[in-house]
Amino acid sequence: MDDSRIPSSTVDRALVAHAALMTLLGLLSGFTPALAKAPRAALSAHTIGVLQGALLFGLAAVWPSLGTGRVVTAARYCALIGLYANWLGAQLAAFWSASAMFIVHRASMPGGAAPWMEGVVAVLLNVSALIVVMCVLILWALWQSRRRSRTAEP
Repeated sequence: MDDSRIPSSTVDRALVAHAALMTLLGLLSGFTPALAKAPRAALSAHTIGVLQGALLFGLAAVWPSLGTGRVVTAARYCALIGLYANWLGAQLAAFWSASAMFIVHRASMPGGAAPWMEGVVAVLLNVSALIVVMCVLILWALWQSRRRSRTAEP
């Protein structure tokens, strides 16, 4: 397919690459339940990766419409850091059986994770709160854009 026919402003190609990588990580996570100490948590990591990949594909499609600026750049970093941290935290929790942050799966997870493992998983899963910050920043950027366009009209 000839790339020159597709306007580059219609999608954010870097986010498409991250979306493909996240989807790939999620798909590969589907093979890890047999290897993990906590198979149900590994299946959760698989689901998280695939769904977050879909979210990133959607973000890549709309990102150019957000414009540029500090708020949009901050939202981008929040998205990428938060989404990767969320998937990695879930995957490590499955491998290590770090159950402290997993209320739903805790009963099915065998014990044995070292305190430092629980700490790493807790940090990663708490960093995933940046996804919420990303949503707020996107709404803020849209609100600012709408406000600017209203004041620019005669």
